[in-house]
Amino acid sequence: MQFIESIQMRDGKYINLPLHQARVDYAFERFAPSIESHDLEHILPNIQLDGIYKVRLVYDLDIEDAEYDLEYSEYLPRKIDSLEVVNSKPFDYSMKYAERAPINNLVKQSNADDIIIAIDGKITDGSYFNVTFWNGTDWLTPNNYLLNGVRRQQLLNEARIKEEEILIKDIDTFEKVSLINAMLDLGDLEIPVSSISLPKTAD
Repeated sequence: MQFIESIQMRDGKYINLPLHQARVDYAFERFAPSIESHDLEHILPNIQLDGIYKVRLVYDLDIEDAEYDLEYSEYLPRKIDSLEVVNSKPFDYSMKYAERAPINNLVKQSNADDIIIAIDGKITDGSYFNVTFWNGTDWLTPNNYLLNGVRRQQLLNEARIKEEEILIKDIDTFEKVSLINAMLDLGDLEIPVSSISLPKTAD
């Protein structure tokens, strides 16, 4: 079984490393308790690179001595101007699994730049990001998330966002959505709600 951590490196500094470490530790505790977890501070090299880089760590728990692969790439943000809410049956993505077939299949159903996944009428996440909605006063993020991303947890810890159940029918009550992940901070990528397509069957 393989897992992924996507870690931001900014001017040679790894961002939110303790939160990434906690998620890696939990993966080992849950799926391979007899194997020692990776120490990210030990395995991530000290590289002085100017700018923002995406560090992709892929690690495997199916073998006695867990192995990993590292890949560094200059971060080039995707251009996203439109989103579509896509209904899905329940599925598990509570860990950052390398196997993403359920999410990839949902992406193929949409003609928008990316999707927001809804399960049982409740908003969860995007294909590679958590979502936060601005209501004019607060940034709200769904409490029915699929994956508790490191940026999401950081923003909750800092009280910059709040958790709340968000239904498909609630989306039109917001002004805009901010897409967040390890590479995207709150406000880095905002899309007006008018650019979100809703299912015709939304209640």
